[in-house]
Amino acid sequence: MMARIRARGATRAPRPRGGIDPGQADLFADDWKRSAATSGQKPVAVAGFGGTPDLVPQVLADITAGLVGQLDPSGRVVVLDGDGHCRHADDDVATVVESLIKQRYAAQGEFTTQLHGVIRKNAYVLALTNSGHAMRARWSNLRGAG
Repeated sequence: MMARIRARGATRAPRPRGGIDPGQADLFADDWKRSAATSGQKPVAVAGFGGTPDLVPQVLADITAGLVGQLDPSGRVVVLDGDGHCRHADDDVATVVESLIKQRYAAQGEFTTQLHGVIRKNAYVLALTNSGHAMRARWSNLRGAG
C-alpha cells in the first residue's frame, strides 16, 4: 500500500463537529417550503454617499463655496452661514460630507472661529481636494448644470 503524502504546509479542511455540515443541513429536507423560508437573506450593505442623488452635487457646491465645516474637538459637521454663525448640518448632509472626507474628496481647510448658539467654537472650513473638484465637474456635467 502506498501512503498519501501531503505537500509541505498543506492543511486539511476542518470537519464539522456533530456530523452535520451547517451549510448542508437542509439539503435533503422533507418540507422544502419550511427550509426555503428559514434560509434568510443576507443584509444588503449600503454603499455610496447616502441621501438622494441631488444632494451630492449640492453638498459639493456648498463645500466649494465654503459653507460647510467641522467643529474642532468633536468633528461634527456644521453649516456656516457667512456672518460668523454655524449650526449643525442635517443628518443626510452630514452623512454625505463624512463620506466625502473618508474617501478623500474633501479635507479640512482653514481654521475659523464661529458662534454656535451663544458659544464661540473653533471650526475648520472644508475644502475639496483635486479629486473632489474632478468629481464635482463630473456630477455637474451629468446634471447639465454648471
